[in-house]
Amino acid sequence: MSYANTQVAQIAAISSNRCIGKDNELPWHISADLQHFKQMTTKATGSAVQGIVIMGRKTFESMGSKPLPKRVSFIISSQMDYAEKSGLVGKDNAYVVHNLDDALTQAASLAHGAHLDTIWVIGGERVFRDAFMYTDRIELTHVDTEIPDGEAFYPELPSDFAVAEASESMHDEKSGLDFKFVTYRKEATE
Repeated sequence: MSYANTQVAQIAAISSNRCIGKDNELPWHISADLQHFKQMTTKATGSAVQGIVIMGRKTFESMGSKPLPKRVSFIISSQMDYAEKSGLVGKDNAYVVHNLDDALTQAASLAHGAHLDTIWVIGGERVFRDAFMYTDRIELTHVDTEIPDGEAFYPELPSDFAVAEASESMHDEKSGLDFKFVTYRKEATE
């Protein structure tokens, strides 16, 4: 289901036990995955806005409470004064919204104006789960490791998502971890 001609896509790196976060950060550092994330969520366009990301407050805080370069961030928080508390009032690269619907509606409008064809949902767990019904595609980096004491997990994929493409398995020298990029697409239902 596209949101006003704009695809909604999710992107995450997950361990074999679906962990996406530990101690409020990524459980590993794989530079190829960080490059992949940047490449996927940033598209060179004629406008200043080169990508749009939607995330929950904890995900935003795990990134140092700073908007991503060249991308507009929509941060979902139930705290009514979060924009003031986090110094985001008047910023044109970060907006605080109070629910996913508002984030998607505003992001779709902005995407249209910036000629972007994808809005990225980047976490965390609850935002991913709530966004499944709007999501067209999911980009997961499968990291071949178990994180026994993880705190945030990627939800189980709904059954209407199937693997569309997968990269070869790659090895990260620094972390010693194997990983691969997998694209899932929502299958058309009758």
